[in-house]
Amino acid sequence: MGRRRNIGFDKIIEERKMLSFFKIFQSSDLSSECMRAFSYSFISRLSRKDFSYKMVIRAQWGKTWHLEISKNPRYYYIERRGWDQFVSDNALGENEFITFTHRGNMVFHVNIYEQNGVEMLTPRKFQTMDSSSGIKKEGESSFKDVKKEEETDESAGRAEFVVRKRKTEESKSSKKKMERKKVKNGVETGESSRRSELKARKKKAEGYNTSKKKKKSKSKSKSKEVLNGVPEFKITIRKSYLKFLAIPKHFVDDHIPNKSKFFTVRHPNGIGSWKVLCLVREIRTIFSGGYSKLAREYPLMVGDKCTFKLIKPFEFVLLTSKKTRDEIDHYMID
Repeated sequence: MGRRRNIGFDKIIEERKMLSFFKIFQSSDLSSECMRAFSYSFISRLSRKDFSYKMVIRAQWGKTWHLEISKNPRYYYIERRGWDQFVSDNALGENEFITFTHRGNMVFHVNIYEQNGVEMLTPRKFQTMDSSSGIKKEGESSFKDVKKEEETDESAGRAEFVVRKRKTEESKSSKKKMERKKVKNGVETGESSRRSELKARKKKAEGYNTSKKKKKSKSKSKSKEVLNGVPEFKITIRKSYLKFLAIPKHFVDDHIPNKSKFFTVRHPNGIGSWKVLCLVREIRTIFSGGYSKLAREYPLMVGDKCTFKLIKPFEFVLLTSKKTRDEIDHYMID
């Protein structure tokens, strides 16, 4: 027992001789440049021989992350891409205390201490949606549901394409018949030809007006999306939306960055806030990791009508209105 205590003490003495720094991972913007910055005192004590613009982070269990370093006029900081991967892989953001000990040549050993002060010696096991820690890999637990929905959407899309193709062919056939009829009428009499021409012009004008109205209607619907300068999208909660939430494509195209990113979703009354992973994929974009925790704690119910208002680039406010019993029964059929 004494020997073990001496080994642990020797390890502490050895690490105290090395350069190190620490960070506290609170539920704020973990990707901010300030969070990724090196302290001035650490950089000033680091020798030029040891410094490089590439660094390696190694956890207790052997997992490593390769990151790049940049510099602005004030300080050195870690590039966002590698940093976000480190944060995501370890599901950080619950007030963890982390020390970074420099072992030479920009290799850092990290020690992760949870909020209760216990050090993580093994990686966190990604839990299911029933776990109290909703920011683990819930995206993977709902992957099968998402895939099933995507396959359904793809088959529906193919069916829609076939219907459109058939309608286009019928439309072309109908136009050819009309043209032959117009030619025949024109040959019979010049007056009937003029009437046919007038009718064709009238029909064309009506089609133009209809198209113009559709465009105007579409423009109005799009303008509703941005109310008082705040982008928003609305969705009604179905059963599957308690595990993950598909974000409407038009909103993604206009307001969501083209890479996965953590967003903050706040309660309008300031009761709470949640870190939710916005998982960007080629087919669709969804709220994944952390979302089922939000749905459980907010709480969201089947049939609730939700409005997500984007008040900051990476921050939503979630407003809800409750549905009647009949409407809830309708949305339970998922």
